[in-house]
Amino acid sequence: MNKSEQLKSLFVHGIEQGHLLAGDRMPSLRKVCQDHQVSMTTAQRAYGELERLGLIEACPRSGFRVLPQRRNKDPLAQRLNAAERAQGIRIEHLTMALPMPWGSPFVNPALLDPSLMNRALAAILQDYPDRLMDMPVQGLEELRRTLALHYLSQGTLLDGDELLITCGGMEALSLAIRAALRDSGRNNIAAITPAFPAVLDQLGHLDTALHVLPWQHDGERLTAMVEALFANERPAALLLMANYHHPTGRCLDMATKEALVRLAHRYQVALIEDDTYRELYFSNQPPAPLKRFDTEGWVMHCSSFSKSLAPGHRVGWIAGGRFSDTLASLKLCSSLGTPMPSQMALARVLASGRHEEVLASLRIELRARCVAMQERVLECFPEGSRVSEPEGGYFLWVELPDSIDSSALLPAAMQQGIHFAPSRLFHASSPAPANALRLNASFYDRLRHRTGMALLGELLESGLRQGQRFRQRSVLTPGTP
Repeated sequence: MNKSEQLKSLFVHGIEQGHLLAGDRMPSLRKVCQDHQVSMTTAQRAYGELERLGLIEACPRSGFRVLPQRRNKDPLAQRLNAAERAQGIRIEHLTMALPMPWGSPFVNPALLDPSLMNRALAAILQDYPDRLMDMPVQGLEELRRTLALHYLSQGTLLDGDELLITCGGMEALSLAIRAALRDSGRNNIAAITPAFPAVLDQLGHLDTALHVLPWQHDGERLTAMVEALFANERPAALLLMANYHHPTGRCLDMATKEALVRLAHRYQVALIEDDTYRELYFSNQPPAPLKRFDTEGWVMHCSSFSKSLAPGHRVGWIAGGRFSDTLASLKLCSSLGTPMPSQMALARVLASGRHEEVLASLRIELRARCVAMQERVLECFPEGSRVSEPEGGYFLWVELPDSIDSSALLPAAMQQGIHFAPSRLFHASSPAPANALRLNASFYDRLRHRTGMALLGELLESGLRQGQRFRQRSVLTPGTP
């Protein structure tokens, strides 16, 4: 391949991969010659070939620009193929471009008010140059102090140096898991499912045994199961969401939380508390975290404002208790520190108190959308479906009749512009339960989406009929796989 062909292939690749978009200016011929050490004749010949292929066009006195490209498949078809390849299992990040992205794990950005954080960022920029070399491993002192006061106002006491600021809630959970494994010397972790899919992915990548307990809203049953697990298996940690459990949105009662913390103390097993949705409560005040009952430091409390006040800023935190030193060491090896501008802005917003009104409005809107979506689900879904009654957050968990496989129905739903999260995402066992799905109520519009919910209900009805026919054939034909 000569130099002009190499140069042509380089730009074809850039255009096909979307690095150069329709309307973008191409590098000047003179710059191409300098960057690639080729002659002007070689550069002109390469651009001529790109013109012949219909990829670029010459503009009078202004060089060349990229032309719009024909696509063999539209974006929706590409998403459908991706969903089919994944068999409905790893499709969480394909949701935002659909008209009804009810499978998205994120809160609807249209409901958020970014102005507080935007103004705070603008205000702190004048002080930022003085903090360029200041990146403490544990995080910005002003933010840690403000967060401690925030918890104090809600009735939870944190020890002085146990707060560690992280790069979002996911880093907090990852550090907590690693700290529990390292300090315990044990190689097994327990989790309550259904659970947040990204956490299950993290656990799946570890070379460790995973014990799974089913979620129980009944506190006595859950406590009994946890005690049996601690006594028989002694895991390094139990990972759970006591508040607004993902995906059901339910909370454990105070007595159960206290009982679980007592078990952690007795058996010396860490509790990794994921409290990501704690600010999205529907009652008059937030529920108590497990951390409130922790007098011996066995609870690692992880949280963030990523789902409420500051999405995209990637600021989370962990109150590590007896694991604080190990967490700081792991944080130093993992990311050195958390980016300073977002920490400074969030500290400023929390200190001002103006976030309370913003969060209160968000909570009201999310509760209204959850109620509206819940009512419509009960109207449209197959008889026998059960929908959760969340106490906070923005998810609905829908349990369907046994013969429905929600993963199998996802591609057809996506053809209608509808996305949901099938239940297999939320379980680590194999085969995972298939007859449930998670819906994101923050994207539900009572007026615009009535027809969409009816369409989804019809798809589930068809899945129910197919499942029933398959079961009948299996009964009539013994040995059917």
